Amino acid sequence: MDAASLINTISHTVSSIEFKACPLIGSKFCEAIANSYSFSQADNDANLTELSLEDLSLTKESLCCIATSGALRQLQSLSLQRIECLDDETMDTILSVITTSGSLEGLNLSNNPLLTDATLSSIRKCNTKGKLRSLQLAGPNHISALGLEVLFTRGILDLPPPPKLYKLDLSSCCHDAVNDTVVQLATLASIGKISRTGIEIGHSNTGGLVHLDMSGSTAITDKAMEHLASNCSSSLQELEIGYCVNISDKGLGYLVSKVNNQLSKITIWGCAQITDEFLDGHARVQQDSTGASLEILGAWMKQSGSFAVR
Repeated sequence: MDAASLINTISHTVSSIEFKACPLIGSKFCEAIANSYSFSQADNDANLTELSLEDLSLTKESLCCIATSGALRQLQSLSLQRIECLDDETMDTILSVITTSGSLEGLNLSNNPLLTDATLSSIRKCNTKGKLRSLQLAGPNHISALGLEVLFTRGILDLPPPPKLYKLDLSSCCHDAVNDTVVQLATLASIGKISRTGIEIGHSNTGGLVHLDMSGSTAITDKAMEHLASNCSSSLQELEIGYCVNISDKGLGYLVSKVNNQLSKITIWGCAQITDEFLDGHARVQQDSTGASLEILGAWMKQSGSFAVR
């Protein structure tokens, strides 16, 4: 049975679809999704809530066929990775369908080199009810610092509030796309208090980024560590800053000193500037008084001490 026939057969009982690296999948597969989950099938309980497509040879027309059919109207999780044709126009078509329901909670658009800041605008417009919690935009792509600042800046007229994320992946974007200002705005947005109608009404004591990956961002400095410590001290669990060469021992040490014990892992591949001053000099890198250890991945071999994680 081919993929299109499979979708037609199981659509009434399946709400999650995932296909990866299937070179023979094409337009008939997309048409099957469009027909099986379209507006006309709404009365048959055929609702698609999760869609993940990666490394498939699809066309813009095929993707737009899925979107315009209404098949994505109740989507909660969308992952489109390594889709060669995926550009801003196609993403705008896809996300505009989800805007009415505002149901999207997770979005992964990693490794799509044609995407630019225009897609960031579409993402924010789609988040009408403030439900987006996970956003993965790992490069390569053409996203800029200005585009990210607009995505996370509060109080922009005629736009929904910025997404209140717990997971943000901006790794391998353009080296200067993620800077200290972007981190400040993203962390502030992550603790913004959102009403049921999607209107921002201040700050919440809950929320905050849980997992942040900004590997390869050379514009990040110790100031970004201060923003994380200030806004995500009770939430941050995993931080990936590989090849962020402008973060120092003192900056990373300050962050670790200020966050609570839920911080369990920091990845620092390619950060030769992080030395024994932090690796041997901070108690939590070994083990704190409560027994909560902090795992450091990617550290260069230490010059002293008996403990190392590589």
